[in-house]
Amino acid sequence: MSEGVDDTSAQQGGTNATNPHAAWARAGKDRQAAKRADEAHAREAVQLPPPRVRPAPEEIRRADDQAASAFFRRRRSKSAMSSLRGERSHAEYQRVVGERVRRAKERREKDRERVRRWSEAHREQKRASIRRWHEAHPEKTAEYSRRYYERHREEILARGRARRDRDPAKVSASAREWQQRNREHLSEWQRTYRAENRDAYERSLRSNREAKMLQRKLKAAGLPPKNVKRSPARERRAHEAEAEQFYERLQTPAERKRLMDGYRPLDEATLASWRERSPLARRRDAQLSRFRRGLDRAAGGAEQIREEARMDSIAHAHRGRGPLDVDAELRQRVFDAAGGREYLAAGGDRHTASLLVEEALEARAPAVTRPDGHGMVWVPEHTRAGREIAGHWRRRPGG
Repeated sequence: MSEGVDDTSAQQGGTNATNPHAAWARAGKDRQAAKRADEAHAREAVQLPPPRVRPAPEEIRRADDQAASAFFRRRRSKSAMSSLRGERSHAEYQRVVGERVRRAKERREKDRERVRRWSEAHREQKRASIRRWHEAHPEKTAEYSRRYYERHREEILARGRARRDRDPAKVSASAREWQQRNREHLSEWQRTYRAENRDAYERSLRSNREAKMLQRKLKAAGLPPKNVKRSPARERRAHEAEAEQFYERLQTPAERKRLMDGYRPLDEATLASWRERSPLARRRDAQLSRFRRGLDRAAGGAEQIREEARMDSIAHAHRGRGPLDVDAELRQRVFDAAGGREYLAAGGDRHTASLLVEEALEARAPAVTRPDGHGMVWVPEHTRAGREIAGHWRRRPGG
């Protein structure tokens, strides 16, 4: 039993047995009561401070005014000093800022130059470092490559073309080496292509058969084989660049004058002699003469052809297909009746044929008379000063 704990009241049932929990609870309550009594005696012995005297409202207002005045004086002085400093040292400030920017730029250039020198002196280490980073970040590598290609697609393709054009032998050797190392891959790709593109494969086989057949026929006839040279892509690009540079560049007045001095138009005798010597020219002249005679005959029945075109236009309108352009239909039917398709097949041009048709119809048809006494004639489509002018009606004085 602990000292100072009275457990006589904790005996149960008049026996000598005690309850330890009840004894300890009674002892705790006694200690708490003693502690509260000691604190009350201590508070009575302490001397409390006198009550605080609050300042009068006038004193508070005066103190606030003094503090506000001091605050605004400091603010005005700082503002004045700042404006004075700004007026006096703006140029100095600009000079300092410019100097800082220049030093930062020089420092960046020095860093780049240092990195460049180190990379040139340690190429293998640089490549190994880049390779390790790529192996550690394959997703980022693929994403960066894709973004770079999207931003610089034309530049990358141009660099590739320039590299292939600089050393075509090296590119061909590299391609052959790759084909030798990837024979199985190429065979599998060809099988897949033939299976998925059956029509293209059949066309390729048919073209090969026709080429072999032509070669056998030429050999049997004693003729030389067909000699077709395929121009490489680099040659085609070089020719296109030269042609573009020649035709697109602006010629100086001296160059144009030199070209015009070397130009001499052919006279009629030389042109007639050339026509006699050229089978193509003779055939074209004969077809042109035949076409002119056919136009004279067709233009003689222009009124009948116009009436037929007008009736066909009415029939088209009744059938719901819309009316015809009678004038255009007349010119087209006269052209067909005169043998215009044969003339075009012989090498004639459509513009000349259109002019001939309009001349024949204008010679046969009278001019349209207007109330003011002026006539109207049809002017066919033509080119004037480099500008295409459509066919139109114009006035003819006199009517």
